[in-house]
Amino acid sequence: MFERPSARLAYTALAVTCFAIFLAALDQTAVSALLPVIIEDFEGAFSPTSVERAGWIITAYLVGYTVVMPVMGRVSDLFGHRRVFNVSILIFILGSVLCALSPSLYWLSAARALQAVGGGAIVPIAMGMVGYSFSLRQQAVVIGVLVAAGEAGGVLGPLYGAYLAEPFGWQAIFWVNIPLGLLVIAGVRLLVPRWPRRRVPIDWRGALLLALFLAVVTAGLSGQRTAGWYGFVLPMLGAGLVLLAAFIWVEQRQEHPVIRLSLFRNISFSAANIANVLEGVAMITALVQVPFFAYTTVAATPIEGGLLLVRMTVMIPLGALLGGFLVNRIGHRYVAAGGFVLAATGMYLVSRWRLDVSGVAQTRDLMIAGFGFGLNSPALAAAVVATVSRTRLAASFAIHIVAKVTGMMVGLAFLGGWGIYRFESE
Repeated sequence: MFERPSARLAYTALAVTCFAIFLAALDQTAVSALLPVIIEDFEGAFSPTSVERAGWIITAYLVGYTVVMPVMGRVSDLFGHRRVFNVSILIFILGSVLCALSPSLYWLSAARALQAVGGGAIVPIAMGMVGYSFSLRQQAVVIGVLVAAGEAGGVLGPLYGAYLAEPFGWQAIFWVNIPLGLLVIAGVRLLVPRWPRRRVPIDWRGALLLALFLAVVTAGLSGQRTAGWYGFVLPMLGAGLVLLAAFIWVEQRQEHPVIRLSLFRNISFSAANIANVLEGVAMITALVQVPFFAYTTVAATPIEGGLLLVRMTVMIPLGALLGGFLVNRIGHRYVAAGGFVLAATGMYLVSRWRLDVSGVAQTRDLMIAGFGFGLNSPALAAAVVATVSRTRLAASFAIHIVAKVTGMMVGLAFLGGWGIYRFESE
């Protein structure tokens, strides 16, 4: 029978996995402040088509990050958590090297997808480690720490990328992943205990159909500005619906499905994930458009664009801390409602910016939006926890994360293109 590791080993393992999640989240958003610089490096100047192609640098990472999450927890059960975790870090490092050596935007997008496969696998494996290392009473707090590590990486990513790129070039954000990734691997080998393997069947057909569905739909939405709706977008969305129907058909007949569809019969669970999709749409739109606004309309440097964005992102963990406290006092529904009101208010104010917008107004609007996003995170997570059993907690959180990242893909592909068009036209 498996015995839990000592408290010292358990918290040491938590520290290593938190750093890995932080690193993956850091790279997810670090590029957002550097897109204008990357476009100029490869294309020489801005154009609608170059902006469209550059959007795939972020979209590809989101696709790769999303498609591996549902299945990697079971892969690590089958082959060992430590082994699969380290292989994931190696894939992340390889993708980073290919990103740094990229000769074109297309190459960079493909390399980002590979990098994201490694980064996305880290989260569900870490959730599995939590289940073995900590008691049920401790797990809620520990999961909160893991989520906080990811949020911190996302918050610091744009500024981190801008500061590295200013003296060393945008490639530096990828080269630095080599020593950091090797440090994580060493930490896992030396400090993380072994966990027992479980012979759990893997639904490869379902995983493949889910990956194809996400990739096809994202490609379709991303092509709406350059390829047209009727010639490309609608056929791709139609193919996505066929793949989704096939995925549902397969999952209903699997004893061990990638996603237990019965979870979505719970109204609270479904509502929390739909809300997370909407938050992902709004958040990625701000993460991409605010640096573009700073760079293209007021001639800001990448660092200045990152500093503008950090006025929003720094409020997210602060809002999350207060939100976690309020959830225990007044319940997740009221906290989520308040968070969405604040986020929507802030985003509306940002949408009204003109060339002469003051720094005070920028700070106010972005802080309101960021604080609203932060309040939402613990409230929506609490809604998920309240509707599932502890045995399904890790899988449910994977779905919750996928929902947000899916929203980010849709926002980047559709609303992001519309927002860039507005900035160009004005």
